[in-house]
Amino acid sequence: MSFVTPATLCQVLLAPQDEESVCCRKKNPHPEEALRRQAKRRREGWRQGCKLVGAKKVLIIECGAAETRAALLCGEEVVGFWFGVARGDEADDHAPRPGRRFVGRVVSTNKALDAVFVNIGDVVAGFLPLKKSGPAPVEGALIAVEIKSPPRQGKGAVLKLLHANAEERTTPGRIAPIDDPAIEAVRAIGEGAEEIILDDGLACAVLTQAGLEAKIIHEQHAHGLFDIYGAQEALAEAFDRSVALAGGGRIFIDEAQALTAIDVDTGDLSASSGTRLREKIVIAAAREVAEQVRLRNIGGHVAVDFPAIRDKAARARVEKVLRMTIGSLEGAGAASFSKSGLYTFTLPHHVLSLVDRFTEPSPATPAPGRRFTLDAITKTFVRRLQNLLRAEPSVRLHVLVGSALENYLEKNPQWIARLVDRYGARFEIVADHTQEERAFDFAGIR
Repeated sequence: MSFVTPATLCQVLLAPQDEESVCCRKKNPHPEEALRRQAKRRREGWRQGCKLVGAKKVLIIECGAAETRAALLCGEEVVGFWFGVARGDEADDHAPRPGRRFVGRVVSTNKALDAVFVNIGDVVAGFLPLKKSGPAPVEGALIAVEIKSPPRQGKGAVLKLLHANAEERTTPGRIAPIDDPAIEAVRAIGEGAEEIILDDGLACAVLTQAGLEAKIIHEQHAHGLFDIYGAQEALAEAFDRSVALAGGGRIFIDEAQALTAIDVDTGDLSASSGTRLREKIVIAAAREVAEQVRLRNIGGHVAVDFPAIRDKAARARVEKVLRMTIGSLEGAGAASFSKSGLYTFTLPHHVLSLVDRFTEPSPATPAPGRRFTLDAITKTFVRRLQNLLRAEPSVRLHVLVGSALENYLEKNPQWIARLVDRYGARFEIVADHTQEERAFDFAGIR
């Protein structure tokens, strides 16, 4: 197995686990491989227009040693993701997610913005707009706030005032109750799910005790739930810049700081192509834009460059589809065509987009000017190591890691400790400072 370098890191982080990666050298594949292939075929059918009205919603929750991941499936299509800390790390989870409550200290007042900045324990102070009525919190005061939207692109979280006096606390920090990650996943994306599938028995017990209406199912496989149900493949696709359209053409998605630009490429169509064919591709693009924006958690200003349709009746049909598809997005507003022909709309930043959550500015991959964060890389390493240990109970591993990855693991020793507790001390992690600092290599497998 070759060393994982920045050039191949995107594929390593996002690719579904395959036979080779779990060091399986047998002629017959694991039973789960057939399930993965079946899920892929169903997803491909969905993309070709086989979406069923009223399809069953299923939430899968994968409880790993370093993180908890969830995906919502509608029928066989992945329509949403959620990512949180591993079970057992809840007490140290101070991330300012929407809906969470914090005690914060007012650090400054900005009369021009009619707002105050509040230290909630995050790197950047949160932004609290003030109401026109009532006194403003004074500098130095401890107040209780709720996160309305998360911090992004160097700006702090947007806050909502709960109580102007929280002197029972002496320092900023998160307010109890602090829920189990499985509960948070259900609350975030699991509304309406008929079944919830988990790979952790204790998490199943927590959800059962919560009295949820959904059926709670415990499943364990040689591969992770994201691989079994096609969520890993869907996650990889959600980082692709281009997305193919049913019937021809593609859309290209570029997230930038000011806005998200989406270009519709009609492929082989020319100016002389028939109006109906052009209309068909534009309608397919409109539906795909809505699906991708929802799946990728894109917020803010979105500008879509559709090909021009000059026939009035066809244009009216396209605009009707746009009103339905874009209007289905939560909080969508200000949707219209500009004089130049761009279709623009706005969406609230309720959560971080996948690009904002997992990448940081850099000249490297996966997107122009961005690379995966060290946190994302390290959690991917732990997840792949866990998959290897789970898939092959007798395997022993010798793993090489770069210096940055080694340091990050040392700051989070509980992740490796959980692997030892679950699978035994069947692996050795050795720092190799001659390699790229964020790389890893499963060098010895026996």
